[in-house]
Formats: sequence, structure tokens, C-alpha cells
Amino acid sequence: MSGNDGVDRRHRHNQRPDYRGPFERDRDRVLYSSAFRRLAGVTQVAAVSEQRVLHNRLTHSLKVAQLGRRIAQCVASGQRDLAEQIGVNPDVVETAGLAHDLGHPPFGHIAEEVLNDRVEAIPGLEGFEGNAQTFRIVTKLAIRRDSHAGLDLTRSSLNAILKYPGTFADRKKGCPEHWTDRTRGDKWGAYASERDDFAWARQGSERHVRCPNAVIMDWADDITYATHDIEDYFRAGMIPLHDLGRDRDELIEQGKNRRANKRGFDEQLFEQAMVKVLELLNGQGRSPNWETKQNRAWLNEVTTTHLTQLVDAVYLDDDSGVVRIHEEAQYAVEALKELTWFYVIDRPGLAMMQEGQRRIIGKLFDQLVACLKKNPRSRRVPVMLRQLYEDVEPEIHADAQARCARAVVDYLCLLTEGQAIDLRERMNGTTRNSMFGAWFH
Repeated sequence: MSGNDGVDRRHRHNQRPDYRGPFERDRDRVLYSSAFRRLAGVTQVAAVSEQRVLHNRLTHSLKVAQLGRRIAQCVASGQRDLAEQIGVNPDVVETAGLAHDLGHPPFGHIAEEVLNDRVEAIPGLEGFEGNAQTFRIVTKLAIRRDSHAGLDLTRSSLNAILKYPGTFADRKKGCPEHWTDRTRGDKWGAYASERDDFAWARQGSERHVRCPNAVIMDWADDITYATHDIEDYFRAGMIPLHDLGRDRDELIEQGKNRRANKRGFDEQLFEQAMVKVLELLNGQGRSPNWETKQNRAWLNEVTTTHLTQLVDAVYLDDDSGVVRIHEEAQYAVEALKELTWFYVIDRPGLAMMQEGQRRIIGKLFDQLVACLKKNPRSRRVPVMLRQLYEDVEPEIHADAQARCARAVVDYLCLLTEGQAIDLRERMNGTTRNSMFGAWFH
């Protein structure tokens, strides 16, 4: 798909010309959507209720979008003709970055696992996948006009949002032969209910292969998680920069074990990358209190160094026209990610909280499905949930339980974590909030 293609939309109602290009309009539509605003109330790693100023899904998405735009600009400045030929576009990458996490349920990946277990057991449903939910939101659930569903994004933007350009049925066929091959992914990105939108967005694209803008967005996502997000835990004192060397061997060993299933993963190259990362981040001799002016300035310099190296690692293959990322940079990102896994995710404090979050989402799903099955049109059911149930395609979800489950998943993925907790307390009879102050109707 060249730079001059992909500007068409499935719906052209109320299409008024203005000073913006089609891809700039896409960016604005995502940015102005309530689905995007909701991300301020959704976990990145730690809960959004923490008192420290941590990244949430919204601030993470803003940085992915900005960094993706800069990478696209960097690539285009060095290989302008080829970039234009294959359709690399900063506006499209930015739009995809803003939208890429819209489908995350409250509490992030923990809730994804719970919803997948619940939905996978219901005949007629493929399971739950956050990336497929994102595509469903931008094409079906987000409200912009009465005349059509979704945000009516251009073909190029929808294709870039498809980080995993496959459906549940063919998810295994698109797996990369080598883990550093960014043109393919090992997940899937669209439900059967969006098969027409998926086919339309992928028209002219090679099957299972990410478009160049999706590759850039995905790399920006990895960089942001590995650099900006882990600053939270450096500054919170959870990652001991003043004495990282003490855990060197265990970091390397656990990092290797965690990535043992990656095709072609080289343990020696990972170890070399981890050693380099630990040397660069070695703050030995500094105060363990990372909120000092000197320490924050030093950490920002280290982050800038990493960002520069990782952005410069992206290039276009002159022979194939494919977006590539130098292997050394990909191992460096994996080493940086391991710091968050080792010091934050694999710790009792977060693990115990996640157990509680798992129960909240599981119980909410079960109770809301039961409410819908009893009487989906009852005035006792929240208005939005009733509407979502009515909008579920009966020709795709013919079974009553599948239709209820699909509507409940859609509903949960439009809630913030605070709303999910409040709703669970109300349904559990443990809230002290008044019925007159309910946020739902």
C-alpha cells in the first residue's frame, strides 16, 4: 500500500472538507473519543490508585504515539523515496499508537486472562484478545455518528492498528520464524464479528504480514515500556539503581528462562545485552533516594541515551522494503523489560493485588452475564449494557449465552478500574455509596 493509498473510509457520511488531511482526522477522532479518555483509569503495570505519579494506559499511549511518530519521521528522513513507496506515514503511526491499547480491560493483562478463560469456554466465541477488542472498539463500539458504527478511520490507520493481522482461526499461521522478525506476531487481532472490517482494512496487504506503520508502532510500544515506564519504579525505589550489580546473575538467569520459548532466542546475546544495560544504569555510589534533583537528571540522561539508540536501530530493507530493527537493539529492549519483571511484576505486593483484581473481573463477568440471561431488556440492567446487548450481531452470536457474554465483555472493556471496583461492591452489597450517586444508569 503506497503513500497515496489507504485514505478511503468505509463510511462517508458527514464528510466535510477542512484544512486537515485524512490521517490527521483519524488522529483527532481517536484522541477525542471517550474510549481514549478512559485509559487514564486503566493500569499500565501498577494500579492507577497508587499515590505515586505512575504511567497509566493513557500516558503510555501518548508516549507510544509520539515516539512512533518520531521513528517514522526518522526513517523517512533517511530513506524518503522508499518510505513513501511503502506507505510509512507519521500521522498514521501516531494514530495507531494512540489507539493500540483501547481494548485493554480494567487491570490490564490479569483481566485479559480471566476474560479469555471465561469466554473461551462458551461455544461460538473465540476467547478474549485485547488487540482484537481494540479493533472492535474503533470499528464498532466507539460512538461518533448515528449513521455508522465506530470511528470510521481510514484503511491505512485501521491496518496500522492491526498489530496482529490475523483472526483467531489463523493465529498460528502468522507466527514469526525468528523472534526478531517484527513483520509478524504470535497473537491475533480481530474477532469473527469484525471479519468484514478486517478484510477491508487488509485489502492489498500480504496475508499475516504487518504493514510498515504497524511495525513501527509496535517497536515504539516496546521502547516506551522498556524506558519511560520503568522510570516509575526506579524513582519509587523498587529497582535498586544504587546497587544493581548484586542481582546480576539472577537477572540474567531469570531473563533467559522467561524467554526460552522465543524462536531463535540467543542466551549469550541476551546476557551481553543485560551486562551493557546494567553498566549503563549502574548508579553505584548514588543515594537510594531517587527523588533528588541530581539523580533524576542523571536518570533522564540515561533514558535519552537509550531512546536515541533504539530509534536509530530502525531502518528500511532496500531489497524487500520491510521495516527492520537491528538485533542488538531488540536484545537491549528485552534486557530493560526484565528489570520490570524481576523487580516489580514478580513480587508479592503486586501478585497479591492482582489476585484481588482477578476475582473482581471474574465475579463481575459472571454476575452481569447472569443478569442479562435473566432479562436483557430489564430496566434493572445498566443502559449501556442493554444497548451493547442489542447491538451484538445475532447472526454471529446466535447462542443466547454467547450474545450475553459478548455484550458483557464489551461493557467491561469500556469501564475504568474505579468503575469496575465500584460496580463490584454495589453488586456484592459492600458499598457505602448512595444509589443517587451512581455513575451508571
